[in-house]
Amino acid sequence: MEPINNVQYTSEPTSDEFEAEGQFIMRVPEDRAETIHEAIRDGNVHKKLSIALKEDLRQGQVWLDGSMLYTKLVDLPSIVESYKTTDKKNFYKTADISQMLICTEKPEEIECKSSESEEEAANKQPQTYMYPHGITRPLKNVSRRRFRKKMLNNPEMPATDIAKELKWLLITDSQAMDVKYEIINESDSSDHSSV
Repeated sequence: MEPINNVQYTSEPTSDEFEAEGQFIMRVPEDRAETIHEAIRDGNVHKKLSIALKEDLRQGQVWLDGSMLYTKLVDLPSIVESYKTTDKKNFYKTADISQMLICTEKPEEIECKSSESEEEAANKQPQTYMYPHGITRPLKNVSRRRFRKKMLNNPEMPATDIAKELKWLLITDSQAMDVKYEIINESDSSDHSSV
């Protein structure tokens, strides 16, 4: 695909590891939503709506009936199930939706923090694209209120913390008025425990 406004967009994934999401929620400004509803009713969505994503597959642009919107693909804090029915009695699950495409008219409303280097940005990518709210009003700040914080993978203390703790212990030991210590042999303690 050719560059648009000096930005390279792609419709194909660049990595073999990428698996496209089958369904996602598209959130557009209220005045543009009616245009999408009419296009769905008329059956000509492919003529009025097109989506182009950047190579990172997270940011892009949406063209809706000739006008452009800026988009960002975010991960929802929980999974939403999508169902389909033919007779309004039997429902069939069609997909698990875990992403939402947020469309805005101004690019600064959805811009990511890009002051870090590429490595730092790659490490922070999951956090940057994690949407803190659910899709309904009662689920505002749901990830902060309902989900507990993730524990560190490495439970060991960093070397700097160990050095600070050791320094504090040595300082408090030198300031003590009286220091007593007792040496206990393991063989003596095992004899007492058997009695």
